[in-house]
Amino acid sequence: MLIEVKNVTKAFKNDDSWFFPSYQNVLNGVSITVNEGECVGVVGESGSGKSTLGKVILGLEAADSGEVVLGNAISNLPMHQVMSVVFQDYNTSVNPRLTIREIINEPLINEKVGKAERESHLVLLLEEVGLDADMLDRYPHQLSGGQLQRVCIARAVAPNPKFILLDEAVSSLDVSVQVQVLDLLQKLKQERQISYLFITHDIAVASFLCDRLMFFKDCQIVEQVDDMRNLKHVSDPYTKSLLEAASYLEIPFETEFGQQ
Repeated sequence: MLIEVKNVTKAFKNDDSWFFPSYQNVLNGVSITVNEGECVGVVGESGSGKSTLGKVILGLEAADSGEVVLGNAISNLPMHQVMSVVFQDYNTSVNPRLTIREIINEPLINEKVGKAERESHLVLLLEEVGLDADMLDRYPHQLSGGQLQRVCIARAVAPNPKFILLDEAVSSLDVSVQVQVLDLLQKLKQERQISYLFITHDIAVASFLCDRLMFFKDCQIVEQVDDMRNLKHVSDPYTKSLLEAASYLEIPFETEFGQQ
């Protein structure tokens, strides 16, 4: 076990009367385990609570109850080497005033290495995500959306974390670019033995990358698929409706992106 979420609950205060406040549940007793080297997908519609779960895991939101437990392999590591994140909106994920070199270097600022060694590392990171070294001196507005998301991925893997949260990381990209970025994520997962939590609304995309799937509805997990070959045989009505809406039951278990 790399990361375990145990019975986490979270509610936000509604914007109503100060004297008689009400609260909206966002997470209701959620438990998830992510093992070393695997990708767990969290699939659900907007507002289902999946992104709040990601924020709790990252420590950006405090759970009302429950806990997030780190496995023995990472419990003593600095947090930047434990987990990282790639968000949906690559434009707001980076500072437009920084060069690509400065953006990728952000999680490495406190590492005591020489200038030449650091530069070599940045070049290798760019090459690893399929970009040329001459992009280091460019600014975000000079890159395409797919290129900029690759930069965000390079920044995420720079400190060599054991776990990366991917929050709708390909949903803003064109379909053809999605395929390329998914292939990149799969390659990095295998070569670096990274674990992913892949948050998405797209079942076809999730089925390409994920080893297991969790389906979110109304702040909780309503169904779990541990063997992707059983994806067509889900039983929960909500999960079935998602599959039907995506026309997923009409095609074999080889997603539009290729074979699992």
